[in-house]
Amino acid sequence: MANITLLDIEALRQTKLRPYIDQCLDHRAPDPGFHAVMGHNLDLAEAMFVAWSTVFNTGRIDHTLKEIIRVMLSRMAHCSY
Repeated sequence: MANITLLDIEALRQTKLRPYIDQCLDHRAPDPGFHAVMGHNLDLAEAMFVAWSTVFNTGRIDHTLKEIIRVMLSRMAHCSY
């Protein structure tokens, strides 16, 4: 099983990820655990934040599909969502 250290959110906010983290915290999604893991690779994290924002925050994806995506992700993670 993989063992990834969760990074400190405040430390990540001192990087180029600050605007993305602030936006996600304002929207309360994705949760801080996402930042704490993805922050190990700043360029990948930035690309993921842009993709997340495009899909979930711009209205380009139908709300019903977004809910299906959320449920599927929670099931894959064995989350009680």
